[in-house]
Amino acid sequence: MKKALFLLLLFPMMVLSQNQIQGIVTDSKTKKPLPFATIITNTGFGVLTDVDGKFFIQTKNSFKSITISYIGYTSLEFLISSKDRFVQVELTSSIENLDEVLITARENPALQIIKNAIKNKPKNNIEKALNSFRFNAYNKILVTANPDSIHGKIDSVFILKKDGSKEFSKLDSSNYKFKKDIIKQHLYISEKISEYQFQKGKKKKEVVLASRMAGLKQPVYELLAITFQDLSFYNEFYTLAGTKYTNPLAKNALKKYNYKILDTINNGNGQSIIIYFKPKEKKEILGIEGVLYIDTKQFAITKAIAELKGIVNVKASQNYNYLEAYKIWFPSSMNIVLRKGTNKENISLFGGTIKFSENKKNDSIVNTNIKDESDVTYFISTTTNSNIHINTPVTVKKSASTIQFKDDAHKKTAQFWNLYRTDSLTKRGKTTYTFLDSISEKEGVEKKINLARNILKGYFPTKYINLDLGKILNLNNYEGVRLGFGGETNADFSNIFKIESYVAYGTKDKDIKYSIGASFRLNKNTNTWLGGNFTNDLKEAASLDFIKENNSFSPINPRNLNIDKFYNYKTADVFIEHDIQPNLESKLQFSSGDYLPVFDYQFTSSNKNLINYKLTLAILGIEFNPTNEYMNSPLGKLTIKNAFPQFTFQLTKSFDNLFLSDFDFTRINFRILHEIKPLRKATTTFLAEGGIIFGDAPISHLFNATPNYTFKNPWRKRITLAGKNSFETMGYNEFISDKFAALHIKHQLKPFKISSKFKPQLTLVTRAAIGTIKHPEHHNGLIFKNLNKGYIESGLEFNSLFKGFGLSGFYRYGAYKNPEWSDNLAVKLTYKLRLGF
Repeated sequence: MKKALFLLLLFPMMVLSQNQIQGIVTDSKTKKPLPFATIITNTGFGVLTDVDGKFFIQTKNSFKSITISYIGYTSLEFLISSKDRFVQVELTSSIENLDEVLITARENPALQIIKNAIKNKPKNNIEKALNSFRFNAYNKILVTANPDSIHGKIDSVFILKKDGSKEFSKLDSSNYKFKKDIIKQHLYISEKISEYQFQKGKKKKEVVLASRMAGLKQPVYELLAITFQDLSFYNEFYTLAGTKYTNPLAKNALKKYNYKILDTINNGNGQSIIIYFKPKEKKEILGIEGVLYIDTKQFAITKAIAELKGIVNVKASQNYNYLEAYKIWFPSSMNIVLRKGTNKENISLFGGTIKFSENKKNDSIVNTNIKDESDVTYFISTTTNSNIHINTPVTVKKSASTIQFKDDAHKKTAQFWNLYRTDSLTKRGKTTYTFLDSISEKEGVEKKINLARNILKGYFPTKYINLDLGKILNLNNYEGVRLGFGGETNADFSNIFKIESYVAYGTKDKDIKYSIGASFRLNKNTNTWLGGNFTNDLKEAASLDFIKENNSFSPINPRNLNIDKFYNYKTADVFIEHDIQPNLESKLQFSSGDYLPVFDYQFTSSNKNLINYKLTLAILGIEFNPTNEYMNSPLGKLTIKNAFPQFTFQLTKSFDNLFLSDFDFTRINFRILHEIKPLRKATTTFLAEGGIIFGDAPISHLFNATPNYTFKNPWRKRITLAGKNSFETMGYNEFISDKFAALHIKHQLKPFKISSKFKPQLTLVTRAAIGTIKHPEHHNGLIFKNLNKGYIESGLEFNSLFKGFGLSGFYRYGAYKNPEWSDNLAVKLTYKLRLGF
């Protein structure tokens, strides 16, 4: 009797004690899953099913039942017992013959709601509607697994024989060990505390107050610049896992998405209509689908969920709170989860730098365990906003630096962290930090990260000096093989003082070149450096060069292989570099020294007859990248968004008789680079460049239009490597100008997916140039033409045919077409280095 009474009392407690459940919601007739069905516990906690109809509920408060509702179906209350871990719920259609709720645009009521939401975006987007705001954000990233989802037994592994029988191979204890470890700690953890600032007319800025990455004393700043999901769901493109997608509330969204109403829900300030969106067309790379909660009063987003369901499943959600005083829905929290997917759809993350596709399994191996570690491990990033201040005085300085790190962000105390944490650090989290910190120190992880970071920039780091990899080996037709050694001191040597130097030797000209210099940092925030150097080296004659130019690391310049017209310069320089704005960089340089062309050349005029000469120059270089974004980190300024257009300008003034200078001229150079890249379509690039000289200038400072062709015979010797933005059919020094302009147009098609490994890419190219020279008779010993009739060439590039190599062909036509057709044709090899990330 006592036992029966005990069980009678225990039963309702078992029902009430349930606080975690997962399951799936399907149609009772078709058995198809119902995506984004609304599920609410009897305690008021609500979730939606995902695109596969699955759901997971975990709450602090226990519940005994769930209510499931879905438009066009009869709502159902489902009782939960303590034994239930996974439930399957079937809903019955309340509309006869309901095949699809996605109806035509004319009769779909969801479309009018979406149109109203698009129309009201300026009123609801906090960056449009508000004059200013600032708030704190606490972000935590975990790579972890739920211990309850792991089968923690030791499993048997069998090999499947040809006759169908199974032969025992070994015992697999990996899941047993994994569960034992994951109960104690996560696989990875990082935290960040930021203050977001916004002032109308400027970009939003994130000031990182504190940052901590497990295993690292100093964070990897480049990783913290990755956008996992946008703060705003109102932009034309929504960024999810680093990849841009057309926003379901974009101006052209109705052409790209289907919509349907799922339900209505109380949002605390009225009602929100839940609208499901899904791409109309199925693309090669998966698109986003999800739900929008639209407020019925202001047509503002009150909650948003976006999903990618492929080989990798990505799910992002964003929640908003209504601020009555300002009549606006303000972002309150957001999170993104990445886990192994359940279908075979290809998926592209982080702008296409990471792509996932299906791998074939070994069917001959049979494991008694259904799931392994990868099935239950997931990545989650959660951000919670607090201390929100609206329309209070906020001054955003240098907003092009969209992320700014406090110098002591990686040194904050536990007391500081606890002051801003909106979610406490659990014992598992603390253990994760302790364990990974010890492993990282033992394995030298930070040294390896520093090595990789510098290699990508073209340097090999040592204790105090970063060796310049670009100085080790170069080739050209004058020096032959150029062997060198050089570098610069790093931050371990000094944060404010830098020494840089190199030495090189040519095996053909048997001469030594060198440079040595030093600089001081005057201001970290404006990246201001004052320095000087002395250089004895070679440079291509009549080349278009800029002192303020972002030159990426390239060990060998393909054009140099056939260049033999160089000049030697021995100059002393003094310079100051300063960022007027993060996206507006300047450099002022004063230079004086000796110049000597190392080929047959003589400048002859009415008052000059010079083979070698002296120049004293003042050079002002400007680089303006109006849409670029930067991070101001303890390591210095880092570019986190490389955008277009990009402008480079240079003014050079030569002073006659100053320090025995032989020439008085003014030289102006310019370069404009722009790229048009519609979302996941072909890319068109425009490069306009040129220059003009006022006064008489020697060959070193004229313009050759960047040629890259040789008229060697037999013709096969003309097949060389293509240059970067060079005229592939124009002979070296065939044209010399003191005024010139060129336009390069490239249209790069999407790669042709012939197989998983063979994806060639076709690029259509056209280039044109025009120029003139006022006194060609002043330049003796060098035979060249006037470019005043206009030069034009067109061609095709077939890139990535084999191991990064490709083939290109160009043809020269127009006023400077050669009589022999083979002299107009250029066939070149191309090469694109792909690092795989």
